[in-house]
Amino acid sequence: MKAEDRWQSLIDEDRERWLGTVEEFRRTCFERLIRFGDRHLCNHLRPKFLTETEMARLERSAEAVMRGIVLAGARVMDDPELRRQMGFRPIEEEFIAPDPGFSHPAPCARLDSFITPDGPRFVELNGECPAGPGYSDRLADAFLEHPLAERFQAYRTLRKIDTLAPLLDTLLTCWAEFDGSRDPRVAIVDYLDVSTRFEFEIVRDYFRSRGVETEIVDPRHLEYDGKQLSSGGRVFDLVYKRVLMNEFIDRLDEVRPLFEAYRDGRICLVNPFRSKVVHKKAIFAVVTGDDRREWLDAETVAEIDRAVPWTRVLRDVRTRYHGEEVDLLAMLEERRETFVLKPNDDYGGKGITLGWEVSPEDWRRALRGALDRDFVVQERVTMIAEPFPAFAKDLRCDQLFVDLDPYLYLGQVHGALGRLGAGSLCNVTSGGGQVPVLIVPDRENSA
Repeated sequence: MKAEDRWQSLIDEDRERWLGTVEEFRRTCFERLIRFGDRHLCNHLRPKFLTETEMARLERSAEAVMRGIVLAGARVMDDPELRRQMGFRPIEEEFIAPDPGFSHPAPCARLDSFITPDGPRFVELNGECPAGPGYSDRLADAFLEHPLAERFQAYRTLRKIDTLAPLLDTLLTCWAEFDGSRDPRVAIVDYLDVSTRFEFEIVRDYFRSRGVETEIVDPRHLEYDGKQLSSGGRVFDLVYKRVLMNEFIDRLDEVRPLFEAYRDGRICLVNPFRSKVVHKKAIFAVVTGDDRREWLDAETVAEIDRAVPWTRVLRDVRTRYHGEEVDLLAMLEERRETFVLKPNDDYGGKGITLGWEVSPEDWRRALRGALDRDFVVQERVTMIAEPFPAFAKDLRCDQLFVDLDPYLYLGQVHGALGRLGAGSLCNVTSGGGQVPVLIVPDRENSA
């Protein structure tokens, strides 16, 4: 029996018992800071299960795609014209210019995918400051402590994948490459009014438990004297940057000390501002582009073709689509139901137009309106819905899509974020919930 079917069968056998655990479970999650602002982050009583084989495939695929993206990022850094095509603004050019002091462009990253009949398909990379590892770690622990999980493990062992230890190890690896002459003092930096602020506390507490001096700091409260970056008299060497570059630039007059310390090489910043090169959605247009076979090996190209949907920057140009030379705009108008239109550099599902959910007239209007702006088009992926027992429905199931997002630390997969959504957008910002990703053996225990 499949793991999710076994889990549901246990609920069906004794629904009243498991309903009686819901209130305490939700209270426990809230007290453990597993929340998005003042909202519960988890709304369903089932993890996303991956078998050992499925997890191994996810790791191989994600790591191959990430290798291709890193190579694409190097090409972008070397080619001003390619950066122009990808929509880099002059202020962004200024931010990506400084050498971060270590080699990897995005040491902490997250590939976001949807589950399809052919496995996960990666639709974008969060290469700036991926949220979720703290939530994922605590949510996995909460589920493993639930009595239903204990009952389930009579059939299959549940295994979580640590997402916090590799995060800290990655920061310390970057620090060792940057300096390494002493133990660093860490600042977790983002605006303190963001909805993910509780995760900063989770991460801070874990870092401290490992003996690393760590504080949470709003970038507006940082000071730089030309030698040291500090806040409230505390000096910092290593900044775990959670603030998005666009939001940082929007308030640059208030937060300039952080950039100046980075520019001067006085702090180790992870992820560096240079990560914007691989963070923009247009990087997928590079790795699926017409010339990629000239600089990517055949094995990586094959994995990208399998796992990454065809993507292009929206322009009035000719290009190749699955071997056929096409006029991009004409092809998009003709095949509306096959494509999605996305802002090149935004998050939370903002500004996205799904061709199959709008009229031909609205699609044409969206394309024309985005043509002179910073947008990409991407081929649609076919998503699979799964049943998840909902707290709000007495554990009756919602049919939900899973956004399965592996964390990559220095290019290696360490766990994954599991997000749920009723529609084609699965993200917490637009209202989707989160469940832990837990690993199970390929088969149930022998009787």
